Amino acid sequence: MGFAADNFVSGKVEARCFMAFVAGIHDIGKACEDFAFKAQLTHPGMGWLCEAMRHEGFPIRSNISNPFPHGQLGAAHVRDWLKRTYAAGLRRPKGVGAIASVVGGHHGVNPTSQDNLLAWKRLAAEATRDSGAGAIWGTTRDEILAEMARVTGADRYLGEWVAQRFDDSVLVLVEALTIEADWIASSEDLFPYEIGTSTSDRLRRAMKRFDLPSAWRPLECDDDIEALFRARFPNLRGFTARPVQRAVLRAAQDADEAPLIIIEAGMGNGKTEAAQLGGEVLARRFGCGGTFFGLPTMATSNPMFVRQKDWLEQVPCEAGGSTITLAHSKAALNETYAQLMPWARGIRGVEQDDERKQADVSVHSWFLGRKRSVLANHVVGTIDQALFAVLKAKHVVLRHLGLAGKVVIIDEVHAADTYMRVYLSRLLEWLGAYHTPVILMSATLPPAQREELARAYLKGRGVKNVSVEQPSTEAYPLVTVVESGTARFIPVETDSDSRQVAVLQLDDDDASLIAELNKRLTEGGCVGIIRNTVKRAQHTYDVLRRVYGDDVVLVHSRFLAPHRAAREEALVGELGRSPERRPQRRVVVGTQVLEQSLDIDFDLLITDLAPADLVLQRIGRLHRHERTRPRPLRDAVCLVTGVNDWAATPPAIDSDAERIYGRSALLRAAVALFGDRNATVALPSDIPVLVERAYREDLQGPPAWGYALDEADQQQHRAEERARNKARSFLLRAPGNNSNLDGLIEAAASDPAADEARGRAAVRDTEDSPEVIGLVLGEDGQIRLPEGVGKNAGRVLPSIITESDENLAKEAARCTVYLPRALSGPWIIDKVIKELESPPTDISGWQRSRWLGGQLAIFFDAEGDVSLNGLQLHYDEDRGLVVNKTIEKEVECFD
Repeated sequence: MGFAADNFVSGKVEARCFMAFVAGIHDIGKACEDFAFKAQLTHPGMGWLCEAMRHEGFPIRSNISNPFPHGQLGAAHVRDWLKRTYAAGLRRPKGVGAIASVVGGHHGVNPTSQDNLLAWKRLAAEATRDSGAGAIWGTTRDEILAEMARVTGADRYLGEWVAQRFDDSVLVLVEALTIEADWIASSEDLFPYEIGTSTSDRLRRAMKRFDLPSAWRPLECDDDIEALFRARFPNLRGFTARPVQRAVLRAAQDADEAPLIIIEAGMGNGKTEAAQLGGEVLARRFGCGGTFFGLPTMATSNPMFVRQKDWLEQVPCEAGGSTITLAHSKAALNETYAQLMPWARGIRGVEQDDERKQADVSVHSWFLGRKRSVLANHVVGTIDQALFAVLKAKHVVLRHLGLAGKVVIIDEVHAADTYMRVYLSRLLEWLGAYHTPVILMSATLPPAQREELARAYLKGRGVKNVSVEQPSTEAYPLVTVVESGTARFIPVETDSDSRQVAVLQLDDDDASLIAELNKRLTEGGCVGIIRNTVKRAQHTYDVLRRVYGDDVVLVHSRFLAPHRAAREEALVGELGRSPERRPQRRVVVGTQVLEQSLDIDFDLLITDLAPADLVLQRIGRLHRHERTRPRPLRDAVCLVTGVNDWAATPPAIDSDAERIYGRSALLRAAVALFGDRNATVALPSDIPVLVERAYREDLQGPPAWGYALDEADQQQHRAEERARNKARSFLLRAPGNNSNLDGLIEAAASDPAADEARGRAAVRDTEDSPEVIGLVLGEDGQIRLPEGVGKNAGRVLPSIITESDENLAKEAARCTVYLPRALSGPWIIDKVIKELESPPTDISGWQRSRWLGGQLAIFFDAEGDVSLNGLQLHYDEDRGLVVNKTIEKEVECFD
């Protein structure tokens, strides 16, 4: 974060002085009558101190109806003191408001101009009350400020500071550091109130006990890409670096300043390893102290946490190791994460050699706090954790501090819809202002989205009205480097594994599906069928199960978490890179979970129609690896269905799919993929061509369609504008337009640290499906864990959870399942939660459990049935959570 020091003439020395001064005066507002009264009221043991203050002449009333917040009062006094002491004669001393605004926001919410006016009036009343007796408070604050300026050395610079304009990006980080320092210094464990030693001795002892590792500092690495690749990824021995990995590493090595790098490459091209290699180089070159790795979902974050940990353990760094956190609401249930906890590491007591100590990665207890997790050296979590940094919410500045000094990596950015991209673009503006290196990854991006993201990053750097040139539509894979006010493109060699895929239309009825499978599976084979909704996937599974028996498996998001994890693990084992366990025949029916982060390889793919880029993402699971395939499936074929009538003008698309993706995107995909009835796609070279075609503004549908595409586009444009306007409601202001932090946060949005589900709903334009614990309530009144969830399956949960039961409670807490959208809409969610909070059996004895306390649970009977808000639900291990078809009419949860 050297850019912050650039705001000071004397560089880092002056910047440290500024930080020490602001942190030293942040609580100056506590030197007031209001705070003394509040302390006496809330802590009766403080009465003796208040009496001593009264004896010295400090007036403290016996009753104050509305004690004034000390942060706001402190900001007002600092502003007044700076004007009187250092800014006399200056017309617009902008630095005065800048320093004061940090003091005013140190509790996570920044005062508005109205708040400042009220605070000024409160100070004026204090000074004149009781014939001037109240002025002693103001005089005392003046003395404290003057002494703090002397002690920190700030008195040498304050005359310059009050006259200069500070970047608001610098002030945000100063405020965040002030808050962090305040929290550490306020810890009774570290700094007990009993003072028996000197301040320096107390500080030394506290910091030794705190034992906070320093910033991550990777050592110089080998310039030979192959040697580096082998060293960082020992599990990939026998493989060589891919062209896209070489290009990203070269981009990181050649960048003149911290860049935005956008990686677009097909599935299986090693984008993750490319980002890790590039991230290491960028961190070393630009002084970043860690990494942030954001994924679309919790389900994709968990395996990435393991990959990130394994990589970090191979990166030699300066002694002291580094910290890591898994940032999402279910992180505590992740076994790999749990094994890195301080108490778990202490139990293991594993001896490590010197090199391994340098690469040691651990979880530090201080970063387990909800608002502090993003401050660890390395963070893996959902993209929401990054987007929360531009959500108007309390303590948002801490998220800025957590991201600004890292290399920020976000995967699968194509998954961000119009609403989310408003937040993503604003995030890139702030990261650009911080000179934070960013790596974005996608299979492919529509050109307009690539330009939108590049412009946002450059705007944060102060570059406006820049022309972002577009690469040729044949350029793929593609690495875009945004720096120095421009966007340039690095040529990437095309891998030799280019293949032809026949993309054919398939009628959307059960008979056609079965006939096609019977024709193509005469010698066996592994087929993937991707449906756009859980309901369609379950129906297809039921139909095919009657034909192909146990060879058919189902995967979607509405399984209990252990059941889903086991299914996905089994799929990767059977259909992954290794050929040993590949079955002679397998039919996998699933939803969008099959297109995200699962290394599986199908011989034949059948997919519902989706936006063109997502269809291509799904095709990435077809003939993914080199292997011998059944003779009828040696040629790669993707069958596209989900259209009720391909011959209609325009095609009659499934209504649920239209509600999920929008009619415009689906019609455009049909045009791009099927200029005529069927098509042949060359991968990867045709990927950018097809995506560009699908999203170009002047795309025309066949003449027989009439105005159908135009009407769908207009409807989509209106929907996107509504989404953008809705997103701006809680959007943090852009950097660079203000010289102080007044009004930065009015606590308008739900605090995501306190309620992650509501925070997630604020940065995603979706009705968040509630996730609840699914358990079994037997006729005997006993609550049991479901079958198939591990070694404790079927065990009875006691009515009162004691410490000895916590391992069993943890197993129960893992058994989460997403409820259907019929139970999550804004018109019904409160009623559903109220019913869940009144369970059919007494579980009050669980509330003290660290795992089950405060959790919502749903209780199935022995047959797997339950009624919730009048909706009949059924659960079984084969099909997951099923909704009574006669009742469900909503848009399904589509993953």
